[in-house]
Amino acid sequence: MRKFYSFVICTVLCAPGFAQALFNNKGADIYVTNGGFVIVKTNSLQNDQISGAGQINNQGTIIVEGSITNNANIVGSGDTIKLTGDWVNNNSYAGNNSWVYFDGGPQVQNIAGSAVTTFDNLDLSVGARKFQSISAITTGLLNLNNSELATDVFDMLVANPSTTAISRGTGYASSYNGGALQQITNSTGPYIFPVGSPSYHNGPSIYRPIAMAPTTAATDTFGVCLVKGDATNDGYNTKTVDKILCLVNPNFYHRLYNGSGAAAADLTMYFNPTTDGEWTDEAHWMNNEWNYIAPATAGAGLGFSSLTVPGISNFNPNPFALASKKFPVVAGPDVILQEGQSTTFNPTIGATPGSSIVWSPDFDLTCTTCADPTANPNITTKYTISVTDGAGCKISDSLTVNVTSTGLLIPTGFSPNGDGVNDVFHVLNKNLVKLDLAVFDRWGVKVYETTDWTVGWDGTYKGMKQEIGTYVWECSYQLIGESELKSGKGNVTLLR
Repeated sequence: MRKFYSFVICTVLCAPGFAQALFNNKGADIYVTNGGFVIVKTNSLQNDQISGAGQINNQGTIIVEGSITNNANIVGSGDTIKLTGDWVNNNSYAGNNSWVYFDGGPQVQNIAGSAVTTFDNLDLSVGARKFQSISAITTGLLNLNNSELATDVFDMLVANPSTTAISRGTGYASSYNGGALQQITNSTGPYIFPVGSPSYHNGPSIYRPIAMAPTTAATDTFGVCLVKGDATNDGYNTKTVDKILCLVNPNFYHRLYNGSGAAAADLTMYFNPTTDGEWTDEAHWMNNEWNYIAPATAGAGLGFSSLTVPGISNFNPNPFALASKKFPVVAGPDVILQEGQSTTFNPTIGATPGSSIVWSPDFDLTCTTCADPTANPNITTKYTISVTDGAGCKISDSLTVNVTSTGLLIPTGFSPNGDGVNDVFHVLNKNLVKLDLAVFDRWGVKVYETTDWTVGWDGTYKGMKQEIGTYVWECSYQLIGESELKSGKGNVTLLR
């Protein structure tokens, strides 16, 4: 004979320390009417089936300070079930617009059993991880609150196609090795997938959501999983890229799934530039390498920077990642200078603002970390510019400054007036091996002589300033790369 119970007041069943479920219907039908309560204190509820019978029909509120094990049938209608322990479903649950609250607080709770549970509305309490050891479905609302919903290798499918079906405080869904947070879609979105990495795998969890905006309103299903760490560890070498890409994010990547239908979707990836680096593009692992997808639109939202790529229709294979494509760096044309002349570089750089610049070698340049240094080499020199963007992509290009020498470079006048401009008379060559220079006045008196080409005549003789006028210089010299000793002669004008 079946037993019928209608609770219109709170019924409290207390049995601290019981090892087995205190509330066990043992095949009887249990009815909780609208407005009624059943509260199981500090213990669990077990719904068993005997000879085909055993049902809990709930139209009120069932509160269990422990686990619920359903070996028969639980049906409801706008009701509420709250539990602090595990949900173990081995048979049938039909909520009919009901709510199930996981109120375990800091206690880890499990969604388990041998039968997939289809929740109507699922609410996760603030606190510890809610762990799935079987796939589950939510047909109404999924409220993550501040909890981690660890789907592990399984799926949580939100069958409600509303873009607001999933809500959260700081909570997120984590998945591992094939599991995913999935949602059915039937609009052009965007649908936000609040995903993070598992807190129980590969160190502290990180939260990086994904937005999928289908390009049509056709019914489809998309799924997302965040994987923390270098994709190389999973066989997707981040150093193997196509000709367009430069770098792929080594910190995390996403697995994206298109479970049914064939709808394309705009994909938005969110990231934190401070911890993740600056990224400009998205990449998809195909043909055993990371491939550039399409031009990305930069933006911001959900507390992150974002990149959006339109119309992705191919989700196989499933790895997607933030990336940075190569940018143009052109050092400029080669330059020909005479010894003593200078040139200013004017490179073309296509990197983002704030990228670092380094010129090498670092000699005979007015600046090695600016874009446009002035170079004054004394010998032919190849200069290389290396530009590194915020993601760490480094692109280099070179130019050569060819230094030619047609002989001795020497001025025709100087003005030793102490103004710091052309105050001494000296040879301008920097490619000398030997030099013997002498200066004579108009009477043939030698007023200056040196073998050091780094110094010059200051217009004095024996400590006395010499008269304004024309003087004669003579020298012998040898240039770098030449074996013969040459001679030269000319005039220089002394001015004041």
